[in-house]
Amino acid sequence: MGRVPALWTDETIELIKKHFVAAAVPTWVCRAEGPEGDFLRRAGIDKRWVTSSGYMHCVSASGKFLGGRASLSVLKEFQQLPLTERAPGSVSVPDLPAAQAVLPSPPVGGLVLKVHARFLSSDQNGQLRPAVTTDFPLMRDKPNVQKSWALFLQPNTEYLWLTRDEWQSLVPAEPTTGETLVVPRNIVLRMARFHLTPQRATTSEGHIVSVRSVKSAELSLLVDDASPQRIRYQATGFVRWGSDYDESQATTPNGPLAQGFESPLYGRLTYDREKQVFVQFDLVAPSHVWGRWGDANGKSMYVERPGRSPFGFALELATGNSPTNRLPPGGNGRYVTEATGYFSVDQ
Repeated sequence: MGRVPALWTDETIELIKKHFVAAAVPTWVCRAEGPEGDFLRRAGIDKRWVTSSGYMHCVSASGKFLGGRASLSVLKEFQQLPLTERAPGSVSVPDLPAAQAVLPSPPVGGLVLKVHARFLSSDQNGQLRPAVTTDFPLMRDKPNVQKSWALFLQPNTEYLWLTRDEWQSLVPAEPTTGETLVVPRNIVLRMARFHLTPQRATTSEGHIVSVRSVKSAELSLLVDDASPQRIRYQATGFVRWGSDYDESQATTPNGPLAQGFESPLYGRLTYDREKQVFVQFDLVAPSHVWGRWGDANGKSMYVERPGRSPFGFALELATGNSPTNRLPPGGNGRYVTEATGYFSVDQ
């Protein structure tokens, strides 16, 4: 069998940026009832298992299949379409009513936090630095694996949602310098279960952390400046979930210890009292993770390391009108269903 050419080359990426509109399509959306699912099925996308490993499906705005990979031949196919299918404005796509949208939108009047995550390592002096492929024993002597996994070590981004009532609960009516506010448990549990999870944040493997697995989820806000114009807070907290650390069992590959995680939380928040909005919501979680990084088959992933491994999270306000700021948490609309308990207040 000949070698399959790599799809994500620099040339292909540049071609996509210049001539295409890129979109990742969750497979389950292709099967959904309604206009979105109908369009994807007409375009034949439901017959493709779209993954980050490289499947592509190029279609016109009207849903005509043009080719399986972004290429010059696909552009030629597009140019051969009648103007009624390719001229600007020739295809009208109306806004969907909220009831027909498969992927949810952020809560009305809510707040969106951008969640950054990346693998870390420490040098001989204990100073943290971005991890490189040679920091991982399971890929250290495998150059081809290092090459294919290098992108997984880059920072990844997703989004956390707060409702209007939730963020307003963090704003006292009469703030006093020196007072401490306890962030509601359901908000901190949401961070711990859905967002401060290294495996899902970087490899999309692993499950949502169960409520019973969370052993600590606390966050407090100290008001250190209260004026008619603003309220400034210092945030401190701690999150811990999963197994208790046991060095003798935190081995790899396929060690006996289930995954565990813990991290202090630090941050700065600023609320503009005149505009009645948060203008700063920065949190960092310099964390450690240990135990198994099981893939879909339960086998250790190449990014698994023995012992306690450093990992970094940082959260900030998502600002501006970029479409990416409206992506659902975890990049998956099913994250915020009633079944997952994402917005539950009974936890």
